[in-house]
Amino acid sequence: MNNKDWGLKVFSFLFFLFIALVSNAQNLRIELKGENIGGKTIKLISIMDNLSNLETEIASKQLNQTDTLVNFSVLIENTSFMKIRIETFDYGFIAQKGASYNMRLLPFDFNIKDSINTLFYKFELPIIIENTTDNNLNRTIYSIDTTIENYLIDNKKEILFYRDKKKVDSLKLMVNSLIDSSQSNYVKDYAKYSLGKIEFSSKTINDKKLKAQLFYDKPILYDNIGYMECFEVVYGHYFTEGNKVITKQNLIRWFENNNYFSLIDSLGVDTLLKNEVFRELVFLRGMKEAYFSTQYNSLNIVSMLENFIYQTKFKEHVKIAKNLLELFSQKSYYGSNAKEFSLQDIHNNYINLDKYKGKPLILSFVKLHEPSNLRELNMMYSFVDTLKDNFNFLTIACDNSLDALFNFLVNSNVGVRYKWDFAHFGGDWDLLKAYNVAVFPTFILIDSKGTIIQNPMRKPSEGSLMPFVPRKEVVKEKFFLDPK
Repeated sequence: MNNKDWGLKVFSFLFFLFIALVSNAQNLRIELKGENIGGKTIKLISIMDNLSNLETEIASKQLNQTDTLVNFSVLIENTSFMKIRIETFDYGFIAQKGASYNMRLLPFDFNIKDSINTLFYKFELPIIIENTTDNNLNRTIYSIDTTIENYLIDNKKEILFYRDKKKVDSLKLMVNSLIDSSQSNYVKDYAKYSLGKIEFSSKTINDKKLKAQLFYDKPILYDNIGYMECFEVVYGHYFTEGNKVITKQNLIRWFENNNYFSLIDSLGVDTLLKNEVFRELVFLRGMKEAYFSTQYNSLNIVSMLENFIYQTKFKEHVKIAKNLLELFSQKSYYGSNAKEFSLQDIHNNYINLDKYKGKPLILSFVKLHEPSNLRELNMMYSFVDTLKDNFNFLTIACDNSLDALFNFLVNSNVGVRYKWDFAHFGGDWDLLKAYNVAVFPTFILIDSKGTIIQNPMRKPSEGSLMPFVPRKEVVKEKFFLDPK
């Protein structure tokens, strides 16, 4: 064989190997049809892990106005929960590794967001799976969920108040009848732990015995949402409610001293937490619980998690800990950096956060057609002249179009007197999520370096601006911004 033939064979081998690798890499395929998706941005959202529930966007496509079809081909590591997101609306499903999904969006009025706050009142996208190769994974799980929900509606009092074990046993028979031998282990485990939540809540089995049956020396099913939801129910409040081996005072002291070893060793006193891997999972859930509790200093929780990352031997726990830290930073609470933005005003100028560095910024998110928002803007107006030397002001209008902001500022008797900066959010729903905007108006106080001081800040009508009005006897150079 000459060198040329040998080279061709090597090239062909490498080419087909590359094709095989690419084909294997794109192990999830989704097709979505819909008559009213034209002009929309369709996002595919993955849940990074089922403890932090941190979301990440893994694909996004901007459609033309005439488009009625969108396709995604992506790589996923495991069967996992995912969302299709359009504006503020989601459809959640379990994406099976290696499967394909043909979906259809039924007729849906996206303009409902103009009359209802869909950031607060969630509306699910009416998407159906028309064809799939996931062996009816989603259909079976849907059947399990609806069977349990309907049964609880009819028997809630008997199960949750009277602790009727026979009723719970009947439910278990109904759920197990939905599963046959052809179903995957994912479905079988999902059913087991979904029923475990009911048994734990109904107290029809001794708590310690049930915990042992569900978790003691059992595999940790990180990717199974049934398992992790059951874990959440059983251990979600372990630090504050269900813990007899650790006092609140000890927790505070360990957090303050960043004493990870004392905390993890004390958890091991619980005989059900002897397993090192499961004990760390309980620790991680406790860190999430503690961070969002008002009982503990959130900065101490962050330090403890950072310490944990260098102590744990388990890669999955490193990933969860890092996801928790990212989740905490995204929540825009006290001490975190405000998210950057570039938003358009009515003069076609783009406004970004850097413009306001050097003085504290009072940032407000509003909807201009809502009377309650207009009242707060009017209240803020009465303070602007007094505070403008020491503060910046920016109001972000979250109405449907920039035209609404233009008409308000130029054509209304009220808006023409507002001389501070206004910009339009430009349909950037991710920005609202980053700043935890779920109701309107929302006010946020950001310091001169771009660090969030208060989120949410009290409204002007609630007296939030009064402490910042300088008294005559206070020298301007000594003006002090009290973040509390």
